[in-house]
Amino acid sequence: MRAQFWAIALAATITASAPLLAAPAMAQAAVQTPDIPAPWRTVPDVGALLAQDRLAGPAQAPISVVVWSDPECPYCKQFAGVPDAAIERAKGKANLAIRMLPLPFHGAPAVLGSMAALCVADQGGAAAFYRFLNDYFARTGGNGRGLEGGRPAVVALAKQDGAADGAKLDACLRSDETLGRVAAEGDAAERATVQGTPAVAVRNNLTGETIMVDGAIDGETLDQAITLMASRSKRHGAPPADYSR
Repeated sequence: MRAQFWAIALAATITASAPLLAAPAMAQAAVQTPDIPAPWRTVPDVGALLAQDRLAGPAQAPISVVVWSDPECPYCKQFAGVPDAAIERAKGKANLAIRMLPLPFHGAPAVLGSMAALCVADQGGAAAFYRFLNDYFARTGGNGRGLEGGRPAVVALAKQDGAADGAKLDACLRSDETLGRVAAEGDAAERATVQGTPAVAVRNNLTGETIMVDGAIDGETLDQAITLMASRSKRHGAPPADYSR
């Protein structure tokens, strides 16, 4: 997965377009268990949130929602704002981290949008990151079409939403380190058995038990999953050994 990502990412930083590659094959280690309702499936523990995650909600929440998203994915566009609202409704019981997963067949705009989101977060924090993503989804044509106006429009939106220092933003967008951070989030998606975007994982932070769904869902479905996973902490012990990454 990393080799495919770097091929398109490096091209994206130099040119206005990038080669369209086949979608990466994801691991298939998911399990459907009787007490986990469809469309959710049990997956390996995605792990606790990391320092580099852009966190919405309380850091010590018992439940974490982890979303892998592609800025050019039309289903991610449909899902935009849904997890944010669910975290608000959870009233301190859950937190959220959205991670970037630009799919190769969405080309350079997906990579540029992902890098820009991280660069905005570097300057403006998590709130700016989520503001930029939601604004990007509202404006993109999707499926690799990007924002009208191309890279200058992305830069302008990033500055508007929190990356006010233009020199720092430009350096961040051209940095191999930024590309590396995006690639690492893609590697984490592969370990978590993500099969497409958006991918939504709900983790019980006491036990590590994690369920996932691939594709856009509505807020009610996400609310129910948060409630379900919170209830399981009292009925389930530590996750089995095969949940470890």
